[in-house]
Formats: sequence, structure tokens, C-alpha cells
Amino acid sequence: MYRINMKPLFNIILLIAVLVLTGCSASNLDFSLNPPRLDETASKNILLEKKVKTAIIATTIGVDSFIDYRPQKRADDNKKWLGFIPGVFWLEMDSDIPEFYTPFSSFESERLTLSSARAVYNYLKETGHYKKVIYLPIDPYHKVDYRLEGVLHRTLVKETSYYYGSSIYVWITRIVGLPYVSYQVILDMELRLRSLKNNDIIWKHRFSGSLEDKYKNVYALAKGEKGKHPIAYLFSKILKENLDRIEPDLLEAIRKHEGCSQ
Repeated sequence: MYRINMKPLFNIILLIAVLVLTGCSASNLDFSLNPPRLDETASKNILLEKKVKTAIIATTIGVDSFIDYRPQKRADDNKKWLGFIPGVFWLEMDSDIPEFYTPFSSFESERLTLSSARAVYNYLKETGHYKKVIYLPIDPYHKVDYRLEGVLHRTLVKETSYYYGSSIYVWITRIVGLPYVSYQVILDMELRLRSLKNNDIIWKHRFSGSLEDKYKNVYALAKGEKGKHPIAYLFSKILKENLDRIEPDLLEAIRKHEGCSQ
């Protein structure tokens, strides 16, 4: 009786699985927290409109590295929960310091105390409302009129990973494109502006937000969102939405402090 040798087929499937998983982990993405950028033309038009509507304030703002008040826990310290339905089970983990450890996908970010500050710096610079914006972590001795300080109260990433069967069947289902991981992100941050003339805090605002991104397969995870890792994109979106809302208030606080409120 003729028998088919299944070993070569098994090896091919295993090789495909390894390539897919390796491609996912080695994706050339932006892991920073910088807010999603507009295309160059649209960005210039929006900045031109803002400059027409709002005069530039002749002041220099320095954005400093943020203070870290987050719970100093990682996913392996937090609660793990296992769910099960016939044929599928899932595992949930929380990461309070996601730049150091996420269990189900590679999130290679610098410390969020730095990348958050860099994101705020980029945002303020692109508004065109200020004479100059300085990123103090790389230029600490630059003379500034105001220092924007930040506090990270919480940066939670809750990851849910889905499994279908065991052994080789897990990789086959991921190659097919079934959901691999879901994310829930929470960002709790405080910003405050300090005048260096008298060292007084003239403005402060605390905000928080939460977003979910469900059922990412390995292909969507490798592609990312607008060139970013999904975790970085969710943080960026929360940050940008809140900066859009509170930046006019920051601008008005500077005007009042400079004695040129309109």
C-alpha cells in the first residue's frame, strides 16, 4: 500500500509559521509616542491657517522629561486571567510599564517619560503659536521663558491573546489570519507650565483617556497603524485628542501671564 510522507509538508508549514512570526516581530515600525502626523501639504495649510488666526507669542517654551508616578509593576506581576470556549482559549495580561514588557507583541519604545515629552514638544512646535519650542532632554541649557512639565500617572496596556488548539495548529490558524491579540490602552497624564521668571506654575491640566483595538491578526500587527505599533498609535491618539482640546487654554494662560490677553 502506497503511503504519503507527511514530514516534508509538516516542515514547509512550520517554516511558513516561523517566517510569519519573525516578520511580525521584526516589523520596521515607529515605536515612539509621537502623535500621528498629517501629510506635508495638509500640515502646512493647517499651520498657515492657525498663524493667520492666532498671532505668534514671542516666548520660548522648553518641554522637559516627564516625571514617572506610575505603579512600578509589569505584566508578570499583574493579574492573569484565562478564558475558554470550545476550540478557543484566551489569556489576558496587564502592563503598567509597557515600554519594558508586553507579553504578546514586541513594543520597543524608549521610556514613555521621554517619548511622551517628545510627542508634546512636536505638537507644540507644529502649532506655530510660539516663537520657539525646545526639547530640553537633548538641549538642557537652552534659555527658555517657560518650562512645560509632565507627570505620567498611569499607562496601562491590557493585552488579550487568542489561541486555537495547540502545537502546530496554533501557527496554522495565525497564518490563516484569525485574531491573535487585542489591546486596551489607558493614559493618565498631567501637564503644567512653569514660568522661569518667578518659578510659579501658571497653568496645569490633568487628562485621561482609554481606547480599544480588537482582534488584530499577525498581518495587521506587522503592518501597524499609520506606520506605528498599535500600542504606540493608541497612546498617540489619546494624547493628540487631548492636546487639541487643551492647547488653546495653555496659549491663553501664557497671554494673560505676559499681559497681552486679547
